[in-house]
Amino acid sequence: MSRDEQIREVKSATLLRFNQLWQRNFQANLSAIQRNPGVIALKNKLRDLPCIVVGAGPSLDKNICFLHRAQNKAVIISCDAALKPLMGHGIVPDFVVCLDPQEEISRFLINVPQGEITLVVPSIVHPHILELWESNILFFNKFAPDIPTLVEIQKKVPHLGILTPGGTVLSVTYDLAFQAGANPIVFVGQDLSYPKKKSHSHGSDAAGKGLKFMMDKLKNELVLETDINGQNLRTLKSMAVSKQWFHWAFTTFKRDNPLMVVNSSEAGILTDHCSLQPLTESIFKHCTRKLNIPWILKKALKKKPRR
Repeated sequence: MSRDEQIREVKSATLLRFNQLWQRNFQANLSAIQRNPGVIALKNKLRDLPCIVVGAGPSLDKNICFLHRAQNKAVIISCDAALKPLMGHGIVPDFVVCLDPQEEISRFLINVPQGEITLVVPSIVHPHILELWESNILFFNKFAPDIPTLVEIQKKVPHLGILTPGGTVLSVTYDLAFQAGANPIVFVGQDLSYPKKKSHSHGSDAAGKGLKFMMDKLKNELVLETDINGQNLRTLKSMAVSKQWFHWAFTTFKRDNPLMVVNSSEAGILTDHCSLQPLTESIFKHCTRKLNIPWILKKALKKKPRR
């Protein structure tokens, strides 16, 4: 199957599955959207600050113990599935990002101390997620010009700003860091594949029944991709499409300050148009000074009072 065919298949399946759910969620979220800011409030507010984007891939287990060295020296943005593993190691991210509109992702956020973590969610997130979160919330519109339902939703709340999805939550997480002006943007736990015997990082609720169960259930969705060591790895068609999205984003997104993208996952298939560097080296080189991130965010995200 060609790349274009893979993309069409993934988009078609997404439309069929989520169209009505997007509309129901958006209607339920309107009140919360009126009370909270959008991601546009963060534009250029993290300019030239180092940012670590954390995914829940199996490789996170190798590097998670080093992330405490970057705490308060880099902006740490976690995908939803990586939040509990981070918190379990005493690492409190500045942001946690969701993309999926289904209620089941609430398992990533339950029983987690929220503190000053800012939750970043699409306007079509399941309303139960908003009920769970008592700390700061940032909304975004999911940019998809070829999906009429999402285009109409964006027109209704254009003031939120947009993030462009690429098949995984780490795509919008990258776009958030990019639009905020962060530099460098360092990936950790960004495998987009299944390099060993696990599907996700230890401690993530996404780990579920493990890799064998997933491979058996989704065997018709598997393809091979080349990893950072030149070896073939199994992955899903949707993740192969996401790999292409990242390569497109790295070469197409434009802004007025320089950008360095570093993949410090030390595993997986994200190899082109980014530097490959061990996480310890990335932290040593780029996380060199204390940052008052809570103050930066408080200044940028002037939240409207609750009614």
